[in-house]
Amino acid sequence: MKQVWQVIDSGYETCFQGIATDKTLLAACSRQVVADTIRFFQYDADCIILGYYQKAEQEVRLSFCKDNGITVSRRLTGGKTIYWDREATLGWEVVLYQQDVVTPRQIEALQRKIGAALVSGLKMLGLNVRYQYPSTIELAGCEIGWFCGTRTGQAFLYQGYIYSKDIDVSTLLRALRIPREKLQNKDINKYRKKFTSLADALGEVPSLNTVKSAMILGFCQVFDISTVSNHLPISKDYLDTACQEVAAPQWVFNRATALPSNSYQLRNTYTKRTFITVSVFLDRKQRCITGVSITGDFAAYPANIIEKIEAGLIGLPPDVACISQTISTCFTNQQAHVLLVSPEIFTRTIGKAVDKLAFLQWGAKPEDILDLTMVGNVFNHISGGKHKPLLIPYCAKAVDCPYRYTEGCGRCGRCDVSEAYSLADQYGLEPITIQNYEMLEETLKNLKKRGCKLFIGTCCESFWNKHARDFEQIGLPGILVNVDDSTCYELGQEQEAYQGHFANQTKLKKQLLCRLLEGIS
Repeated sequence: MKQVWQVIDSGYETCFQGIATDKTLLAACSRQVVADTIRFFQYDADCIILGYYQKAEQEVRLSFCKDNGITVSRRLTGGKTIYWDREATLGWEVVLYQQDVVTPRQIEALQRKIGAALVSGLKMLGLNVRYQYPSTIELAGCEIGWFCGTRTGQAFLYQGYIYSKDIDVSTLLRALRIPREKLQNKDINKYRKKFTSLADALGEVPSLNTVKSAMILGFCQVFDISTVSNHLPISKDYLDTACQEVAAPQWVFNRATALPSNSYQLRNTYTKRTFITVSVFLDRKQRCITGVSITGDFAAYPANIIEKIEAGLIGLPPDVACISQTISTCFTNQQAHVLLVSPEIFTRTIGKAVDKLAFLQWGAKPEDILDLTMVGNVFNHISGGKHKPLLIPYCAKAVDCPYRYTEGCGRCGRCDVSEAYSLADQYGLEPITIQNYEMLEETLKNLKKRGCKLFIGTCCESFWNKHARDFEQIGLPGILVNVDDSTCYELGQEQEAYQGHFANQTKLKKQLLCRLLEGIS
């Protein structure tokens, strides 16, 4: 006899009600007190849904969302931040108990099975979709749907969306801290082409009941089940309590970490197949780890594996072997798996954060470390070498400077760039003013071809976070020094900065730059 799953259609709900329902269903499924479930839902207002391991301030333009009444929330599953367009998005989820799904290979197989069920259902609508592991449903190379998952005990939650109509890309770009500077000529249509919808593909907006029925049939085929419609088997009081929990600031902003007193903060970002940022807090006297924060757009099974790692590392010395052993033990004990991320990647990412202690030997003060970033492996190239460039952002020049939008500096002393050029002369560096993002990319590639082994540059942290993958792909090691004051990211003018038309002036951390150049010369 086929297993019977229940189908629940929640209709419209607030994002907090939806996340509270996810939480209660997953907990109930882990205790095996509810049947495996397919649930459909729609949120009653535009909102932002953070991935479980993300930091709101890194992913969202909080001031824009506040000013425009866009609620920010956090779901149980990992993955990317979602802008939920009320008029265009159909939500779905599956909650199921899988006693025998334990190993990484089994977890990946279940992930692929969910993707296959979605593809099977959408093909019944006449759509030639395909599943792009681990999370995307594509039609003609464009995203039409997406999903992510997590696990509590042996209960798995997979949830995602299908676009029924074209989403409001203009609002998405303003609400999320997406690198709009990657767009050419401010052409939002180029970003819009990354997405498609059922309406685009079918020529009309289909009945959502038809879509839901097709998706249910897809799960029935792939999982060999039958279904029965049901109401949500959770009491209102229980759901209200869960709703209060997930609407509280402690839940929405829970990835924020306070700096322990008398500690170094060491940060590093991994960018190759997913995005991970680690912050390691190290006691200055005892040189032991006092805190760890791991954030990113990854998906983890079970959900609490990251908290286990963070807690397990406290009290350890900053020794890679100790860190590796602890992380491996956490993964083994929790029977954990993180899609696209091995325990070794977590170890290397944390280890590279600890490596930043070397900046203390190169002239930096303890409070400087957070404003310095290593690009690639700088240790083999920090000294020697015939050619080291100093890359300076044009936005540090005076707004009315005749050199603002051209290469060079008049050495008039009216802005920090003049002093930076003098420092370059003093330490034998080639100063280069970076006028826009395209020039930066071209400059780094040309420097690498010319045999340059290391560059020194200045940029804001937000720019680095959004371009870390680009820096790594180019493959030229370097050291980046953060900048002061409001940048284009804080002011929402990335497109202007990309083209070289940002109309504000930033300030270089001149003293830190001087100490660094003295230390590595």
